[in-house]
Amino acid sequence: MPTPSARVEVDYAGSERLTMNMGPQHPSAHGVFRAVLTLEGETVIGLDAVIGYLHRCHEKLAETLTYAQYPSIASKTDYVAAMTSEFAYVRAAETIGKIDVPKRAQ
Repeated sequence: MPTPSARVEVDYAGSERLTMNMGPQHPSAHGVFRAVLTLEGETVIGLDAVIGYLHRCHEKLAETLTYAQYPSIASKTDYVAAMTSEFAYVRAAETIGKIDVPKRAQ
């Protein structure tokens, strides 16, 4: 992935174009999304979306754990909204296993 930088290009018509990196906006979003904008004044005239992925080897870790052990690992996929990853995993395991969860636990 290229290093973040800002450069100014002068067009032949004399207009000034600025290429600027935007993102990530939060430390936990590293590697997920970055936009390289081309600006002419305050108008965005081009966008190069750099879509990465957040790989932390969770699939491989899950292969060696039981269904009950994995939720604590799932929470580490996203620092900002950790409980959503746990919820998605547990909900999927309950659905696949046809487990009826009592109303109180829902």
